[in-house]
Amino acid sequence: MASSPEDDRQTRPRSPWLVAGAIGALGFEFVGFVLGGAFIGTRLDAHFGTAPVLLLVSMALAMLGAGWHVWKISQRFLKTQGED
Repeated sequence: MASSPEDDRQTRPRSPWLVAGAIGALGFEFVGFVLGGAFIGTRLDAHFGTAPVLLLVSMALAMLGAGWHVWKISQRFLKTQGED
């Protein structure tokens, strides 16, 4: 009986380059969230004249969002890695 693609995928070891790429992508996403929050906060502070209040708020929200996003992606990655 021929093996299915799912069986082949489960017996194949995960490439270390795939793991390194996933970790690098998460790092870039985290930095992107934080820089985006800083940019938006700076623009809002300049518009409303509230420096640095909105910058700090947007940075805190960006860090929370980035942490949540990294956690969700890492959970999905660990879940699929546990199935291999």
